[in-house]
Amino acid sequence: MKTSVIRQRVADFLRRHAPFDGLEEQDLLELAGSGKVKFHESDEYVYWQGDPKGAFVWTIQQGRVELLEQSGGGERLRDVLGEGDLLGLERFEGDGRCRYAARTASDVILYGVAANVMEAMVARYPAMRRFLAAHFSVSGALGFSRTSWLDAPAPPMEFLRARRGRRDPAGLPPMAGPADTRRAVRAMLRARSDAVAMEDGAVLTARDLAMFCGQDAPGVVEGIRCATSVAEIGPLLALAARMVRAAVAQLRDIDDCRAIGAEVQSAVVEACLRLAAADVRAAGIAPPRAPYCWMMFGGAARGDAAGWELPALAAIHDDGHADFAPEDSVYFAALAGEAASRLHALGLQGAGLEWPEGARPSMPLREWQRFYSETVRNPLFHNLYARRGFFDFRLLSGDAAMLQQLERHVASELGECEAAIALLAIDTMGHVPPLAFFEGLVMEIDGAQRESFDIGEAVIAPLSDAARVLALSRRQLTPVGTLERLEMATANFPDGAVAMQLAADAFRIGVYYQTLAGRSRIDCAMLGKFDQKLLKTALVSIERFLEFTVNTLVPVE
Repeated sequence: MKTSVIRQRVADFLRRHAPFDGLEEQDLLELAGSGKVKFHESDEYVYWQGDPKGAFVWTIQQGRVELLEQSGGGERLRDVLGEGDLLGLERFEGDGRCRYAARTASDVILYGVAANVMEAMVARYPAMRRFLAAHFSVSGALGFSRTSWLDAPAPPMEFLRARRGRRDPAGLPPMAGPADTRRAVRAMLRARSDAVAMEDGAVLTARDLAMFCGQDAPGVVEGIRCATSVAEIGPLLALAARMVRAAVAQLRDIDDCRAIGAEVQSAVVEACLRLAAADVRAAGIAPPRAPYCWMMFGGAARGDAAGWELPALAAIHDDGHADFAPEDSVYFAALAGEAASRLHALGLQGAGLEWPEGARPSMPLREWQRFYSETVRNPLFHNLYARRGFFDFRLLSGDAAMLQQLERHVASELGECEAAIALLAIDTMGHVPPLAFFEGLVMEIDGAQRESFDIGEAVIAPLSDAARVLALSRRQLTPVGTLERLEMATANFPDGAVAMQLAADAFRIGVYYQTLAGRSRIDCAMLGKFDQKLLKTALVSIERFLEFTVNTLVPVE
């Protein structure tokens, strides 16, 4: 067959697969003509782990190749590659040596392109650089053409100064420096204010900001918080979901979207509690006079997602206080039930937490202390793993001192019972994420193939579990957000700083796809090569982070 015909056939194949699908025709033909075609029978090694970088980068034209990590005399399956996947990309990182061994699992045809020619293309095409970034690290790999409204320019200072005097800056939360949409939204949400005070007496309002960025996050959250009925909250929740989805364009947007989502979550729960309290009082049940507080547990408390879910609500009260009355327990039970019915009516969903035997949503402080003591002191008998979500709690309303007393008690118990920490760390390895994507399916570590996977279970849950146990090992009960816990862990375990950063990036990737999909279950057919490459890298980062957690917290006997 003539060389020109072979080159055209290779070019036609390459243009169907990332990262070559964005190359101009002449560059694609040059790349296709720079290499060669190679055939391997099944169970042959294409290269070995540790081999130096070669002269070619290989694309699988047909067949299946397994990547194997070789250590301690054994081999561990790390990835499964098929049509359109690349071999030899390690040459673009570090010393270029092969990270894994590559062994064929069927008859395989490989198209090779000259590595030096591909390097020249990488320098010229940003899409190819993003593809390589996704292969080695999830950090900075996202860079799509769509933009977030969070990146829209805020009103210029000249505009705000011209409107000076329309709003009194006295009492408003200050925001130093130039106006910035991201910073302004966060400042307003954090202060529960619809405006911030700028320099020279200028004021930036949520309405001003919305005119320039097209969204009024503080207004939507406040509308939910002050709503007078479920009928009013529902449309605002739908609006908030669209607003958050429109804000997600790149990896860095996840932090801001989580902040918005957490405020929406708190606002809707607070509104439902307030509306429920009015109905309970109307039924003749008086509110308690003794100190108490409301808190929420689990995923809703962590605020890990850029959305919201059905929270597990609970109350702590002081039954030893002089103003405590037996009917106070009736009030808490009635209020929790009324609030839950409203949350259900709004369509909030979530796995929730099952209340263990001997525990209930409303208990005196001493009973909460007993609950945590028995869990930590006898973790196997009381099924610590099933109760792990109860170590993620956040104040909703009421007397904060009640929750602080509980936090101090739990921290003290954790300091006395290191076995609970080791058990939680070991349990994290029982939830290893999927292994790879192959031929439009996700391949589990046991070899099973499925058309979809739950990104919450595969990415977000294992990271939140490991981040929790790292925080609890240092008796840190707050903050409870996974990214915040990972940041604390970086300071607490400096030898794992790289693992923490990769884990944080993997977490953002999980939330990114969960937010765009609007649900936790992802159909593999909807993922392109770049998406798969990014998620594969995230899954590898997760597994290594879980291994670090176990190796750090579980004593070696």
